Amino acid sequence: MKRWQILAIFVLSGAAGLVYEVVWARQLVLVFGNTTQAVSAILTGFFGGMALGSAVGGRLGDRVRRPLRMYAILEILLVAVVLITPVTFRLLHEVYRGIFASLEAQPAMLGLVRFGLSLLALGPATVMMGATLPVLTRYLSRDPSQLSQAFGRLYAANTIGAILGTAVAGFLLIELLGLTGTLIFGAVCSGLAGILALLIDWRHGGAVHVSSAEPMIASDVSRSERPRMQLALIVAFASGLTSLAYQVLWTRLLATGTGNSTYVFTTILMVFLTGLALGAVVFSWIRPRIKDTVSLLAFGQMAVALIAILGLAFVIKRPGADILHLTTSFRTLFTNLLLPVTLVVLPATFLMGLTFPAASALVAGREGHVATNSGLLLALNTLGAIAGTFVIPFFVIPKLGSPTALGLIALANVLIGLWLAIDTMRRNPRSGVMQAIAGGALLVLILWSFSAGRIFVDPNVKWVKNHGQMYKSREDEIASVQAGQIGKGEKELWVTGCSMTLLTVDAKLMPVLPLILRPESKTACTIAFGMGSAYRAALNLGLKTDAVELVPSVPTMFGYFYPDADRVLSDPNGHLIIADGRNHIELTNKTYDIIIVDPPPPIESAGVSVISSHEFYQAAKRRLTPGGVMMQWMPYGQTVDEFKAQIRTYRDVFPNLIIGIGPGNYGFYLLGSEMPMTFDPAVTQQILSRPGVIEDLSSAFDSPEHTYESWVTRIPNLIWLQNNEVDALVGKGPMVTDDKPMPEYFFLRHMVQNRFGKPSPNVSPALLPELKAAALSAAGATN
Repeated sequence: MKRWQILAIFVLSGAAGLVYEVVWARQLVLVFGNTTQAVSAILTGFFGGMALGSAVGGRLGDRVRRPLRMYAILEILLVAVVLITPVTFRLLHEVYRGIFASLEAQPAMLGLVRFGLSLLALGPATVMMGATLPVLTRYLSRDPSQLSQAFGRLYAANTIGAILGTAVAGFLLIELLGLTGTLIFGAVCSGLAGILALLIDWRHGGAVHVSSAEPMIASDVSRSERPRMQLALIVAFASGLTSLAYQVLWTRLLATGTGNSTYVFTTILMVFLTGLALGAVVFSWIRPRIKDTVSLLAFGQMAVALIAILGLAFVIKRPGADILHLTTSFRTLFTNLLLPVTLVVLPATFLMGLTFPAASALVAGREGHVATNSGLLLALNTLGAIAGTFVIPFFVIPKLGSPTALGLIALANVLIGLWLAIDTMRRNPRSGVMQAIAGGALLVLILWSFSAGRIFVDPNVKWVKNHGQMYKSREDEIASVQAGQIGKGEKELWVTGCSMTLLTVDAKLMPVLPLILRPESKTACTIAFGMGSAYRAALNLGLKTDAVELVPSVPTMFGYFYPDADRVLSDPNGHLIIADGRNHIELTNKTYDIIIVDPPPPIESAGVSVISSHEFYQAAKRRLTPGGVMMQWMPYGQTVDEFKAQIRTYRDVFPNLIIGIGPGNYGFYLLGSEMPMTFDPAVTQQILSRPGVIEDLSSAFDSPEHTYESWVTRIPNLIWLQNNEVDALVGKGPMVTDDKPMPEYFFLRHMVQNRFGKPSPNVSPALLPELKAAALSAAGATN
């Protein structure tokens, strides 16, 4: 048996594992919401199952006679479990729906429910996934002296597979096959790995054959005492905690100003995993030459801290707060995203990948519990990852902000390195003293950086202060939020470095138009608070209004945009809800006469599709009272083909549809209802005559009208297309669904169009007359 065959199988397993993680995280967000609490529960469920599987699988791996066959059975059973997860998730959604209403006012209890359901949903699969590495480690290293190199090789192979799984799922499969098809692809990888392992086991009888070309490793057993096991487990836990903490923080800081595209997150994750894989490969190569494992671990901790601080000081900064328009131009992607991500992430993760497998050299005890010890090592590392994904976003970031949090993690690395250096002094005083001196210097550098206050600064805060005026900046568990003004321009609201909205007339009109169509309306719900324009306008119109906002810090900026913010927020007819908009619409027992959805720009942002999909529109329709109106805002920026798919999706749910053009020329109003809709002149006059309406509309910097009479004339003329005219424009074709979130996954489509076909033009005000003429012509021909 050649070792490369086993490693190749484990590459397949690693690819499948990341495919599952990507797909399941997306599917469970639809169940629990896109809040940090919900995402943390999902990740905890995933990592918790992996940790349990590593510990249990390690114990079982030492007891079975044929560990390769056990591995094969795990992979094949995993296929069956994976394929039924969509059904499991739907059942859990119904359970969660039944619990939600009674616990909505008790977030702590609701969080425990999410955690329990996540474990229930992901436990069977992730326990089996976690068991695979220790079982294969036993197969490749029945002699304890071989544990460290076998563990490192398998860790490298699995991480290489994870890179492939991330790239294939994120850039190709979800766009081509959808989430379900991508999940099936992962199951095929697991099934193939299991079948190949069975064939190898059948052919070789489960025996281990060590190639004579491979040097045997000097035994660690003679150095491996019980305290070394404890040290290894502590280092493994700390490594998991700091590595996941860095991933969270780097993703936040490097994604600032990019528009939060899913490709940004995919690219950062790929570079992160690439560094781990390269480090693990190098460790496997140099393992026979390593004389002092603890010294290597100390060096790794300190070097990671230094690289993290240098990356924050010299790379994590942007020339301007702007959306990164992901294109198929390699130069644009490389310069604006891949280069800074690589410079910041790759060197540090290389050291993480090099040093974590080194800890396995300290667990090879004389008793020969290869699988058990490697399983415990992996379990503690995974538990550290759970701590990193929980402690950092929930406690550290809201209190201190991401840049300072990154500094604290680097400080933790230095302190761990100093502890390991002191341990090294017992065996190698010269090396230990040099490492202690280096660690002390790093400690002074980090403490000085904190006191100087120049390095640990949010890049968008720095940019705004350099180019304008900062009113306020806050960072919570979900995002960094700023209110301010650039030069002499308009007031702006930034979320993760991306300008969300302005005080535009388009936003102020959002509740006005549905109310004209249904003047008897009493209740409204606005999803996405933004600057608070639509929420404020709805309350001023006399509507009892719920506002649902995902980012807790966003409403705290309200007073910087409207002087009467305190009055609006204390209005008894208003209710501000910090929650995921999709989750609220699906789970609330309330119904509304008007639902207003204003997705954050750009339309390609990660997560936007959950409030722009066919399933979401159906859920919103169920929350409308009979004859109620839903208003979906759609900004410019999509291609014509994508625009038609979005309109087609909306039209499929609402039999009556009006598309209006925003007078500020930022995008469209999609107004849908089960009942016919018309802008009656008398009703328009009656709504606009309500106190403060015209004053609010006319106060916008981009308002095209400033009198009651001109607004009465303007509003009916906002209609662009409706009903059969819309049908003629969009025709038949693909729709945006939860399974195929087209707005977020566009890379392959755009690349093919740009390289091999005629690109679909972007929708803009200049293109609207042409599109309308074509729609009216087609509608006339049909009639």
